[in-house]
Amino acid sequence: MKEMKKVNPREIALKILYEIETKSAFANETVEKYSDKFKLSSLDSRFIRELVNGVTKLKRRLDYITSFFLKGKIEDLTPWIRNTLRLGIYQIDYLDRVPDRAAVDESVKLAKKFGHKGTAGLVNAVLRNYLRDKKRVIFPSIEEDKARAIGTIYSFPDWMIKDWLKQFGEEETVKLCETFNQKARLSFRLNSLKISQKDLERALELKKIKCRKGSFFENFYWIESKIDLEYLFLFQKGYIYPQDESAGFPVRLLNPQPGETILDMCAAPGGKLTYISELMKNSGKLIALDLNPERMEKVRENCKRLGVENVSFQIGDARSYSTEPVDKILIDAPCSGLGVLGRNSDARWQKKKEDIKRLAELQSAILLNAAKLVKKDGIIIYSTCTLTKEENERVIELFLEQRKDFKVESASDHVDARVVSESGFVRTYPHVHGLDGTFAARLRKV
Repeated sequence: MKEMKKVNPREIALKILYEIETKSAFANETVEKYSDKFKLSSLDSRFIRELVNGVTKLKRRLDYITSFFLKGKIEDLTPWIRNTLRLGIYQIDYLDRVPDRAAVDESVKLAKKFGHKGTAGLVNAVLRNYLRDKKRVIFPSIEEDKARAIGTIYSFPDWMIKDWLKQFGEEETVKLCETFNQKARLSFRLNSLKISQKDLERALELKKIKCRKGSFFENFYWIESKIDLEYLFLFQKGYIYPQDESAGFPVRLLNPQPGETILDMCAAPGGKLTYISELMKNSGKLIALDLNPERMEKVRENCKRLGVENVSFQIGDARSYSTEPVDKILIDAPCSGLGVLGRNSDARWQKKKEDIKRLAELQSAILLNAAKLVKKDGIIIYSTCTLTKEENERVIELFLEQRKDFKVESASDHVDARVVSESGFVRTYPHVHGLDGTFAARLRKV
């Protein structure tokens, strides 16, 4: 019998980092692709994910550190050697269980394989010199240039830091950065269409999976054990759905009732849609709309696994879609995603400041179309997973200027007042609530 070739997790992590840098691949999807390709153990898979996400998030800081020990510029190195250095520095600074010697030796081996003798010598020299003389690294001064200093230390683009400093101030910005740089926590929602709370908790206990209940919702759980959710039988059977607790707020604001007709205008991948169906007890009519047929396939899969049966699937553009008037509409709008940077390690480098204006225009167009499709006295919930006022409060303000027949209803009538702003909107912040950064507004047609 042919012996299986032993995988080298660091080498796989390097190949993934190379794809992210040269092909603009998404970190999470590429880790999944390689995990499937090499049939990785959950231990190797977790180690690779930690390396890839850590290096991707912190690459600005890692490159800054490296620059003190390089004769030339890091940009002049190949992506293979650049990422090998990042992997080495990351393991030295952030992985206590990896001995420094192993971090250096393994990086040198990678440099030899993906470069040549000269690059192996360079990697060896940079990492050993860093270990010997870490004090050589002097970070930019906060007093001289706040945005550049915070951006370098915590590894974010300057434009993002400037926006946050304006919105939150220095102390809150630093806390937000620290939170985004932590390892993302796993949470899931119980699917009461398939399992009761008592049976779920018994199953978790039998599997020795430690969980704690959500801070705001009884049916959300935070996982405290090291597990891979997608391989868990509870997930495969549709008893649970991986979802941040913050996703519960727009659905609770919508307050779906059995027998209603509800339109989800940006339905993929179906997390909020399936929760709406659950609260409707699988009755009434739920219309799932999405522009992308491939993403709609994901919605169908999720509905099937979770036992959701009251959904009509529609491919279409939310800006121009037309249907008979409905009772309620959820717009989980396409957005810059600046509230979920802790989960998507590549997003901070892929987003551009100019994206925000374009997205705000798209969001406004969807909201104006929704206004035509909801019945009189009907409800629209507008939600995002971003922090910018341009995509949140400002979109609502502009909408209310154009549609005088709508008014904001305070979210505090439906959800915990701890997450409701003075204007009556839901606002969750990673560094304050321990949830993704989200926004939600409840609008009534009067």
